[in-house]
Amino acid sequence: MSKYTIEQFSQITGLNKILIRTWENRYDFLNPNRSATNIRLYDDYMLTKGIKFSILVKNGYKISKLTKFKDQDINNLIENTLEKSIDNNVKNKIYISNFIESALYFNQDLFDKNYNECIKKIGLLKFYEDVLFETMKKISVLFLNATINPSNEHFLSENIRLKLSAEIEKNKNNIKNKKPWILFLPENEYHDIGLLFSYLILLKNKQKVIYLGQNIPRESIVNTNHKEANLLMFVNTKKKPDFLKNLTMYLTEKLQARNIYIVCNNQEIIEEKQNNIKFLSKINDLIKLVK
Repeated sequence: MSKYTIEQFSQITGLNKILIRTWENRYDFLNPNRSATNIRLYDDYMLTKGIKFSILVKNGYKISKLTKFKDQDINNLIENTLEKSIDNNVKNKIYISNFIESALYFNQDLFDKNYNECIKKIGLLKFYEDVLFETMKKISVLFLNATINPSNEHFLSENIRLKLSAEIEKNKNNIKNKKPWILFLPENEYHDIGLLFSYLILLKNKQKVIYLGQNIPRESIVNTNHKEANLLMFVNTKKKPDFLKNLTMYLTEKLQARNIYIVCNNQEIIEEKQNNIKFLSKINDLIKLVK
């Protein structure tokens, strides 16, 4: 079972450390274990409970009463809050909480129930923008800063891939725009959920897509022989300063790419701006392009 320090516990639950200590002293909150050097250590059960307590307290419940409730009572309160709240931020936090819990415990039923409810209530686009992105960010914090098993992260990401792949298959037969979009991740890039979601968005807007996937050498892109295609890539990991510059110059020369769209946090990575290179910061930017 994973162990989390109070810093990590605070980062994921949204509860500040002073409040956590106060609740522990006044209300017997969770009673974390202690290391040999007296450092508080929280486990998966405490983490998921802390997330739920954070949501409920922010929605008017008293911590003094919550600490007396059984786990099923807490789960019922969360379900009730999800059903009755008109605040989308509250609903999203509950969806995020459920996804994290499903990953920590490999709970397929919880994942499926939460995913279906989420898509039904807020739709695929909002799920990606407001829930999935934040969920993966929190899972990454757990993965990088604690002893979380990589299989927890893989459980979540692979389930999302399966859902997106099923949706992609449903939308493949209604293409009207024949000029293709070539979707790929460059060398040493493997996080493809954003790319898969872009694939789905393009198909829903009747665009032709050539999906190449992860870790694609530049020569393989050129070998598609689709000149003047639109190219879309995600760059998530740190690269050498000249990596993207050299890549985009190569693709522009070899494919005469009309537009190269890049989803990247660091837009300054290309010092000399090229007219055919455009940066996208959110999925709505892609939707606006193809509508």
